[in-house]
This record gives sequence, C-alpha cells and structure tokens, in this order.
Amino acid sequence: MRHILRFQHINPAFALSVVSALTLMVSACGGYGGGGGSAGGQSCGGPYSGACAAPTITVASPGATVDRTVQLKAGASAASGASVTRVDFLIDGTIVGTATAAPFSASWDSTTVVDGTHTLVGKVTDNMSQTTSSALVTFKVNNNPTFTVEMAATQLFPAPQSAATGTASVTVKLATGAVSGKVNLTGIVSTAVTINEGFAGAAGPGLIALARNGATAGEWDVPAGSLLTTEQVNALLQGKLYVKAASAANPNGEIRGQIAPANISVIFADLSGAQEVPAVGGAAAGVAATTVDAQANTVSVHVHATGVDDATAAEVDNGAAGSTGTKLVALTQDAVQAGHWSTELAAITATDVDNFKANKWYVNVATPAQVHGAIRGQIDFATTAPPPAPTLTQLKTSAFSVCGGCHTGGGASLPSSMDLTPNHIFASLVNVASVEQPALKRVAARDAANSYVVQKLEGAATITGSRMPFGGPYLDQATIDQVKAWINAGAQNN
Repeated sequence: MRHILRFQHINPAFALSVVSALTLMVSACGGYGGGGGSAGGQSCGGPYSGACAAPTITVASPGATVDRTVQLKAGASAASGASVTRVDFLIDGTIVGTATAAPFSASWDSTTVVDGTHTLVGKVTDNMSQTTSSALVTFKVNNNPTFTVEMAATQLFPAPQSAATGTASVTVKLATGAVSGKVNLTGIVSTAVTINEGFAGAAGPGLIALARNGATAGEWDVPAGSLLTTEQVNALLQGKLYVKAASAANPNGEIRGQIAPANISVIFADLSGAQEVPAVGGAAAGVAATTVDAQANTVSVHVHATGVDDATAAEVDNGAAGSTGTKLVALTQDAVQAGHWSTELAAITATDVDNFKANKWYVNVATPAQVHGAIRGQIDFATTAPPPAPTLTQLKTSAFSVCGGCHTGGGASLPSSMDLTPNHIFASLVNVASVEQPALKRVAARDAANSYVVQKLEGAATITGSRMPFGGPYLDQATIDQVKAWINAGAQNN
C-alpha cells in the first residue's frame, strides 16, 4: 500500500517559523557555500568552520651589541577571524617582557644577564590559544666594556714636539657609571693625567683626575669610587671622552688618546694644497679629526688649519682621492679661532658610512682666492685604530679557556710543566722564554708577530711540535686576533 503525505491547509505562521529555522541553520554552518564567513565576519575557528591558521611573528634584532635598557620589538599577526592576544619576549628562553597590543614591544634591562652572547625569541599567542615562536636572534651584551687607548702628541692641536707615548686601560660599568683603570706613560714626566670630555680635535673639561702610583714609575690610576654621570656615559659611547697627560713643558697636554668604542672610528687627516684637484700651491695646511659612529650614523669633525684665516667655507665631501665630489656635511667656523671649523653629531646615512669605509670622504677648505678649495685632506679609513684590545681576564674565558686542562703546572715536561690555569697564565706567558724555541718569548709584549704562543695558535710552519690547542678544534682567526691585540697593547695583567 502506498502512503502519500499531503500538506493541506498549512498554517502560514508555522511555515514561516520553519523557513526561519532553516535559515539560521544554514547561516550557522558558514553560509551556503560551506566556507565563507558569517555575518559577523568570522572565517575560522567557529563551531562549524575549520581551525584558524597559526599566528606569525618576527622579532627585530636589538643590535649587534647592546647595553643598559634595550627596547625589544616584534611584528605579529593572526589569521583572518582570529586575533593576537599577547607577544612574549624571551631572552635565553626566559620571558623578560610581554605586550598585549600593537605595536608589540617591551623594555628589557640587559644588566640582568652577564656580558656575552645571548639569544632573543618572540612568542605570539592568538585568541584560539595557538602559539608560534619566531626565529632565534643572537646578539651580544656589553655593560662593562674595557677600552684600550693609545696616547700620542699628534692627537693634540697644535701638536707638541714630544716622543712620549702612553697606554690607558679604562673599564666602565655603563649602568652605574663606575670607572676603573690605569694609564702607563713612557718618555714623559707627567704633572697630571685626566679623563676629559670632548670629541677628537676639541678640548673639553676634565671629568676624572687620575692619581700617581708611587710604586710603579709612569703609572697613574683611576681613583676608587670614580663615577661618570649618565650624560657622560652617553658621551663615552659617542666617542666623546679622551685621556690626556700634561707636563711642566706642556701644561695643556703633551699626549692624548681618544676613547673609541667598537662602533666608533676616529681618523686624523693632514690637509694640504697638494691634495686639491687640481693641486694648489702655498704653505697653508691643517689637520682634520673625524669621528664616525657607524651604529648611530653620525659624524663629528674638527678642523684646525693655518694659512687660511680668510676661509669662506669648509665641508666634508663625498669623493675618492684625485676626484671632485659633492658636499656631505658643512662645517661651522669658530668665532674665536679663525682656523677652527667643526660640526658634531651631524646625521648621515648608512650609504655615507659605506663611502667613508671605502675611503671616499675628504675635507675641503675654500678661500676667496681658491673658491674650489685651498687645502684638502682625504679621510683614510685604513688609518682607523684597531678595535680596543681585550683584557687578559676576557681572554681567560675565550682564547685561553681550554689551556689549563693540559697545562697544569704540575709536571716536569710539557705540557704539564707550563701552568696555564687562570691564576697563573700571565706569569707563565709574558716575557717567559719558550721551552721549544728559547730564542722566542711565549708572549713578547707589544710584539705579537714574535710571540711564540701566537705562532702555536696559528700553526705556523716554524713551530716545534703540534699546533695548539692540541688535536683541535683550533681557535678561529678572530679569536687569535684578539690575543694579538692584547699582546700588541702591552700584554697587561688586566
């Protein structure tokens, strides 16, 4: 028997309610197409739609080397229909800051970790409790830098006739401004040694007066408790502090050395008419002291010239030696000293810094008679002083960190007869004759090329026995260069 269902006399109100219910069901399922968003705009994560894609995040590098308070930044986004609820910043795997709204950033006190290499990772969480971590970023923290400064008469204007030299080793705790260190002088009977504020080529006020060490000739020490203010620490990091030694013959300074952090280049360039294009005759001359901050992209220049007191303009130009370039930075004439022209912390670009490193900068001084330039000096980046030498304390945790395992000092022959445990490295190396090659010192102060320890680390063909560390892995050249820098700076027990 066939059964036929017929709808007769359906109540209109009931029919409308059925249609409304069906509409709601379709809407809740994401629309008739099965994948579209609802009227509320949700495209994922709902009860009748697929899971949202994971959020994405990238973190910006805080810099190659950082100090004190650092701003951590990230870019994060969630899938359409989801939202970012938080971004965590992790240093070495530990959360140090959280942001819950864009722009995602957090301040971090880098003094809470030891100096050295650290890692940064960002972690984003969306409103579906999905998380994603960024790629790892590596950087260095240096809150307690040590600066090695070479002092000479040529850094003063006018330069005294002096063959005296000096080396300063200055350590600064950037967070507190605490200063320690010493200066060793040769060829000068100094009446005062000070740390002053001023860019290369400029004279500035004294900040710290060092004390003569009565037990060691030529040594002056930073007094205990010496402090720099926050502003002075900032000046230090800009390359604006220097060490000066005065004498009875030169009370305003006989030798001087600019303190230059790793991001700072200090160049001294002679100016003459012979460098102009075309060359210009005459006795006019000068010296330009240029300070470049490759991290902040700034330049400071002080020019001291003679024979051009009628100069109408001075500037730093872009251009290689032998060519005429375009103006980079204009210099301002001193109201008192006509031959002194300068600018400080002038903004430049990263491209300008690249030109500087390619030796494509020069200083030009023009006069009414020589409107295109009376004297000129090429700023040669190759003359930049090397980065500050590390201390022996720093090398004990890097280049010399594995030596004490074999060189214990407890045996009658090598390797154990040499004591390279941390507390005995200096006494065992500096000015001590090599056992394998007695004509050479293990470390000859200020002579890395003839220091046997360097030859052993580099595996030179002239060594006796094996390259060190024995059996490898061997030190990379950058680390060996740090040993050389320490030796050439005097191989101090610092």
